[in-house]
Amino acid sequence: MKTLVKLAVVLALLTISALPAAAAEPTTFQADTTSWLGSAQWLPVGDSPGHAIGLQKREGDAVLSSGETAKYSNIFTLDFRQGKGGTAVGYSTFTFADGSTIMFSWTCDITVANAMFAKEGQGTLLKGTGRFADLQGTATFEGRQLKPQSEDPKVTATTTYRVTVR
Repeated sequence: MKTLVKLAVVLALLTISALPAAAAEPTTFQADTTSWLGSAQWLPVGDSPGHAIGLQKREGDAVLSSGETAKYSNIFTLDFRQGKGGTAVGYSTFTFADGSTIMFSWTCDITVANAMFAKEGQGTLLKGTGRFADLQGTATFEGRQLKPQSEDPKVTATTTYRVTVR
């Protein structure tokens, strides 16, 4: 009888473990970032005046919709036409006080109006560390210059993340 009970328990556990795991519910949160230009390199393409390829690094601060704060860094390339806009591809990292990080890759379109630019794009969460080690998901964002670059090089952006825990 004990053997039969043990067998039933083992079979029940095997059956439960064979069931597909319930999909984690996605969570949406936002991060508002303000960043400053850390470094930049521009090279002219040569096909038309004002067309250049750039490499930039921006650093700043982020405030999540939960109220938590993080340091923000962003490295990216741009294909840009002066006065017209262009496209950018890059990587952003949020580093929290406990050392945990979130990193995502992204692409965006940049438009220019009144000597200031705006950006709109999407990204994919590449990895998290620490308490974010099991995150996966996507991001969409919008950003804009606060003032013309000559007056103040700050840029703000609001990013909406849709994440799940693996």
